[in-house]
Amino acid sequence: MPNRPAHAIAPSRRRALQAVGALLATANLGVGNAQATWPSKPIRLVLPSGAGGGADIFGRPLAEWLGKELGQPVVVENKPGANGVIAHEQVVRQPGDGYNLVVSYAAAILGNKAMNAKISHDTILDLKPIALIGGDGGNLLIVNAALPVHNLKDLIAYAKSQAGGINYGSWGVGSGGHLVMETLKGQAGITLNHIPYKTVAAISPDVVSGVLQVSTIDAGTPVQLIKAGRIRAIAALSPKRLPLLPDVPALGEQGYPVGFVPWYGLFGPASMPNDLVSRLNGLLNRWLVLPESVAMFEQKQNTPAPSPKSAEAFAAQIQAELPVWRKMMQIAKIEGA
Repeated sequence: MPNRPAHAIAPSRRRALQAVGALLATANLGVGNAQATWPSKPIRLVLPSGAGGGADIFGRPLAEWLGKELGQPVVVENKPGANGVIAHEQVVRQPGDGYNLVVSYAAAILGNKAMNAKISHDTILDLKPIALIGGDGGNLLIVNAALPVHNLKDLIAYAKSQAGGINYGSWGVGSGGHLVMETLKGQAGITLNHIPYKTVAAISPDVVSGVLQVSTIDAGTPVQLIKAGRIRAIAALSPKRLPLLPDVPALGEQGYPVGFVPWYGLFGPASMPNDLVSRLNGLLNRWLVLPESVAMFEQKQNTPAPSPKSAEAFAAQIQAELPVWRKMMQIAKIEGA
């Protein structure tokens, strides 16, 4: 049948098409308005650590600043445990409307993916990178102050002298600390028995008391205990020494280089629109370079503030680092639980 001119379409059909067009236009306008007026209610920020843990130390100042900038409260929820998985699961199934965000870290995103962890979500596909908000730092290897261990060489010798080896703690299976210690175990030929903790904050007291002799821990949490002599730091698990503990040599200086650099990032559900991601990225990049933020990272996190980067660059970094984590997992013989 030949095409009919527009004026020849039946009036009833023409009205129906016009109604559909108006409905689509209204829907598109609604989406645009929703994004333009965001936020119109409080935002939830989920942190993967308990109170006083690594992400909590900078997550709360970030939430306070972001709330003032946006004119809406940013409500912090601490959901520690399972190497970040519990925090992720609070956000991955939520709408991508910017009201549910999560701070995560390299081991939670890349470690869980690399070891094929048996969890309910895909850390790469189900979470959308928004901004890098912590990095270029590392973690620490600490020991009980009474232990005759002052460096990595001492630790290896001590572990070899103990029947059954020694126990060490970390903040979860697949975490950066777990990965480093299992790699060291294979390289040095020693027996190390892993005890995963739910929160980083619970580790230091157990090392002080001697319940736990050795542990990995985030770089900021135990600084005061180390300076007071209540625990001893024997290595920075980072490419270089840390600002607040310049006398603690990096792991690489002691013959065991670290194959990855820890970082923290802000993520949302995978369905978050790119314009909203870009807006948040710009805000967080502004926060990173504020003098008070730079000082906070150095004085409380024991790490330099990371250089701002776009959401696209952060996503590309994650993809580039995944093969490194997979290789490290294979060397350490860590598989998904």
